[in-house]
Amino acid sequence: MSQSARDPTVAPVLTDTVWFVEVVRDAQAGNLSAFDTLFQYYNARICTYLARMIDNDEEGRDLAQETFIKVWRALPGMNDVPQFETWLYRIATNTAIDHLRRRKFRWPLSKNHEADDTSQFLRIAGPEKQIEEAELIKMALAQVSPHYRACLLLQHVAGFTQREIAQSLNLSEKSISIYVGRGCEQFRQAYERLENGQDATRKRRSTP
Repeated sequence: MSQSARDPTVAPVLTDTVWFVEVVRDAQAGNLSAFDTLFQYYNARICTYLARMIDNDEEGRDLAQETFIKVWRALPGMNDVPQFETWLYRIATNTAIDHLRRRKFRWPLSKNHEADDTSQFLRIAGPEKQIEEAELIKMALAQVSPHYRACLLLQHVAGFTQREIAQSLNLSEKSISIYVGRGCEQFRQAYERLENGQDATRKRRSTP
């Protein structure tokens, strides 16, 4: 009997590769306790990722639940256990893109920043003086094409390397590099449009 099955109250240290693989294999075998360990470890990150993908916190949580249901059903057939995380994000990404297609998603726009700065902007949360800019960033990100947006979020929010993104999305590293570049460009252009529009609104309001 595996360690995760022996003591379901003890959450494994998933950074320990051997233990992580053991937990995934237990979950593959139908061990609900092991699967719950994976769920508890990844759920918050998947919720955040999906919420940013579709620009809706509540629907992001719903899609996270849908993602984990898909994961549970598909888990027995997954062969590359050490790549569970990239496989999980692939399912989450496809779930989000399917959702956006069903919804025929439309969004606003926003500012000009270097690609190296994108991660800083994508991570802005909400101290008072940053709320306005965070909202612009959120709307600008929403204007990025779904596949490009997925690459940006996986790189700058989930912390994936381009190789890991390629594995997660089943694309070549060269394609990911192109997608990230195009995504950054779309993001910058959208941000600039939004910010310019906001500045124009302020000027109109301040004119007597």
